[in-house]
Amino acid sequence: MYEGEEYDDEDDVEDNDGNKFRIFISSVRLLNIASISSHINADATYKLIWQGYPVLIIGTTDLNKVFHPFGLAICSNEKTKDFQFIFNSIQIGMQKIKKELLKPTALVADAAGAIKGGFKNVFNNEYSQIMCWSRMKTKVENHACHIDNKDVAKEIIDDIELLHLSNSTAVFKLALTLFFKKWKINNKQKNQSIIDFLNYFDTEWIQSNNGWYEGIQLYTPSTNNALEATNRVIKDDGTFRERHVLSRFLTISFTIINNWSIERDLSSSSTNAKAFAT
Repeated sequence: MYEGEEYDDEDDVEDNDGNKFRIFISSVRLLNIASISSHINADATYKLIWQGYPVLIIGTTDLNKVFHPFGLAICSNEKTKDFQFIFNSIQIGMQKIKKELLKPTALVADAAGAIKGGFKNVFNNEYSQIMCWSRMKTKVENHACHIDNKDVAKEIIDDIELLHLSNSTAVFKLALTLFFKKWKINNKQKNQSIIDFLNYFDTEWIQSNNGWYEGIQLYTPSTNNALEATNRVIKDDGTFRERHVLSRFLTISFTIINNWSIERDLSSSSTNAKAFAT
């Protein structure tokens, strides 16, 4: 599937000298898996194409937390319009195989506004925004390094890990209130580094991206690790850790999609077929 429409958002303009393109590749079998999914995982990966273009992956996980890709896209960028194109391509695929349009109840991704924006532009139903816990934790730990007292920094991280284990929204909100109350009381000396961290944590991970606790939605993973593992397989087995020119990578992409599809052929005699666990 190709798209050639012009951008109508000045904040989403390409910066690649006009070489603008979007390509999405899938198969009927992969789209059939998409038709029974309840949530969507999305991410972008680099270091595959010599020209530096991103490869965007979209899929879902089953009850065994096994990742099942819907397809992959090669775009000239990874802005809102690019992810919108991918999500819309899935809907077009649903129509082509005569399935109902997707109404995903959750999006599992990082904090990238482009992914969230593209998702909202295509799926206008209510959904949960699940922030990948692994990436969130890494970013929080990087900021906690700036706290003067390392013992305090470790205790704060430990408390955030406990917040992550909240098994419902109500529990998360209550635990969050206690978290801020605790550290405001413990910081009687008004340590500026602690104040700065708490302000950062509140702004970035409570006000903007607060979907990183376990109980935000049942049967949905709190990380994007399964998708990221697929990215590594593409680099290890698909391209052998080499960067290919765009034309060559397109050929490789069709092979990757074909392999993904064959791996999920339950009618074959293979004992290793990847069934979608429900």
